[in-house]
Amino acid sequence: MMSHQCLQADPVNAQSFSDDPATRGLYATFKPGWNPLATFLATPEGQRWTYADLDQITAVCVRRVAALGIGRGARVVALLERSPWNLFLYVSCLRAGIVFVPLSPQLTPAELAPVLADVEPALVVCSPALQARVRELAEAAGIPVLTLDADGSGGLSSVAPADTQPDADVKADDIAAIMFTSGTTGRPKGAVIPHGHLATKARSLVEGLGWCSSDTLLHAMPLHHAHGLFMTTHCVLTVGASILLAPRFDAAETVALLPSATVFSGVPTMYSRMASVAGLRKRSRNIRVFVCASAPLPPDVFQRFEQASGHQLLECWGMSETMTNTANPLDGPRRPSSAGKLLPGVEIRVTDADGRVLPPGRAGVLEIRSATRFGGYWRRSESEQPRFRDGYFVTGDIGSFDADGYLSIIGRTSDVIISGGNNVYPREVELALEQLAGVSKAAVFGLPHPDFGEAVAAAIEPAACMTLDQSALDVMRLALRERLSGYKVPKALFVVDGLPLTVLGKIQRSVLKNRFADHFSRAD
Repeated sequence: MMSHQCLQADPVNAQSFSDDPATRGLYATFKPGWNPLATFLATPEGQRWTYADLDQITAVCVRRVAALGIGRGARVVALLERSPWNLFLYVSCLRAGIVFVPLSPQLTPAELAPVLADVEPALVVCSPALQARVRELAEAAGIPVLTLDADGSGGLSSVAPADTQPDADVKADDIAAIMFTSGTTGRPKGAVIPHGHLATKARSLVEGLGWCSSDTLLHAMPLHHAHGLFMTTHCVLTVGASILLAPRFDAAETVALLPSATVFSGVPTMYSRMASVAGLRKRSRNIRVFVCASAPLPPDVFQRFEQASGHQLLECWGMSETMTNTANPLDGPRRPSSAGKLLPGVEIRVTDADGRVLPPGRAGVLEIRSATRFGGYWRRSESEQPRFRDGYFVTGDIGSFDADGYLSIIGRTSDVIISGGNNVYPREVELALEQLAGVSKAAVFGLPHPDFGEAVAAAIEPAACMTLDQSALDVMRLALRERLSGYKVPKALFVVDGLPLTVLGKIQRSVLKNRFADHFSRAD
């Protein structure tokens, strides 16, 4: 089943995660482990860049942004399609001590505007196709916009570099990135991620998944997600491994590229689709591990993929704030529906409503502690900042450990929907629905879906004297696509006479989830 082994891997001492936390910036931490002649990045079309190329390209990029007066501590927003140059820009920002703010290129102007106002970036770098849309918003706020095409051309490449200058003295507690998620209010929330936190968590994952310099990652994840930008890319940079960057995720195209890789990391939806591609087992022979994260892995996907490929998926669990915390064993039983065991340097305890630690088998709130931690939420009030107790981050997620140390995630204290690896926050979608003509109230919830894991659904209470037929619902979907990214638009709209409410007027989402639970299975 597996022909590749990391025989030359340098072991990482798990004890050192608490005894010797990272003290430098990420670039300075990564670079000593690189072989200048080794391949850092390649494309299916035959392009190839070595680690020496990475060093040279990022040095020039740092000088270009320096010529614009942008340096350590400034913020750069990236609205880019996946490409080698997207990664080069990210590593350049790490090298310069610039705070990288990756955003989805699917964001609508209504979604992008409040983020730009919150971040106040020194520069926005976007794909040429987005230039007109982004420039109107950014320049109104006095923010310069430069383009960066998939081939490295564009406005950024035309900036004359500043004179040669030494690398910035980036510290471990400097901010490396701000990753935006949304709260249940729908207002975007930026998790502040320091260099040292990312370095420590990368070392933890390298140890847990056995990464080494001879690995090649087939990369098909979005580069504005923590999974694609941090979880996978940082493991490669930590050990000096290689990336084969797919231009997009297409199940058949991805399976065709597997013989050139040793590691693949994706979300359950990807694996569900890959399991149906002919020839998967033969093309998977060189893969040593298939990693699954970002959304709960349905047992049927685990089983179908194993039957089709001969590989058991290795499921992990993490958060944008904490990065990866647990993983099923590299060598040992991998349990369907389990988030696995603790990674090196990570502590998790389960607590009740009063903060008392619960024993194995009891479900409660998950609290996480490691040698480093994220820096809170960007420009949020004290009441909106994360809660820590005894050095543990109180996640709000609900779970339990079994007697063997395997973690099960049971639910979330929030009502976040994870659809195809994307987080969808109900209140944001509800607000968009309630702004449409004919809608009095809306409740958004997740339903089981055979492809996406969860699908976004909405129950709509019509405005007085209004009738919502199928034609009206179709018009609503079109209107929502102007306001929301495509994955947030409900895949099912239900018209109801009244929404189920508690005595306090809160929506009882569980009632709606139960009522429509089999909708997508019936649709098949």
